[in-house]
Amino acid sequence: MTAAGVRAPHIGDADYPGFAMGAAADALKVTPAFLRAVEAAGLFEAHRSDGGHRRYSLDDLHRADRARHLVDDGLRLDAAVRVVRLEYQLAAAQKMIEVLRHRLDEPGCGA
Repeated sequence: MTAAGVRAPHIGDADYPGFAMGAAADALKVTPAFLRAVEAAGLFEAHRSDGGHRRYSLDDLHRADRARHLVDDGLRLDAAVRVVRLEYQLAAAQKMIEVLRHRLDEPGCGA
C-alpha cells in the first residue's frame, strides 16, 4: 500500500503495464503499427516507461486483440474500436446492475 492507502500496481494485475511494444505485438500477432493505430483511435492510452516507451497492460492486450478480430472480420479500425469500447461499457454497466441487485437482495435493504 502507498501512503494514501492505495495499493501499488502488481505484475499480476490486469492493468499493470508489463508488456513492451514488441512483446505485446508478438503476443497478439500484430505489428507495432497496429498497436499505435488502436491507441490513436482511442481504444486505450498506452502507459509510458520512464524512458518514454509504450507499455501495455493485459487489459490493453485484450482490447487490442478484440479489435484485431473485428478488423479481420471486415470492420474498419475506427468502427472496431467503437465496438470494443461499447462492449466494455456494456460489461461495466451489467456488472454494476448485478452489484445493485445484490444490494437490494440484502436483508434490511428496505426494498
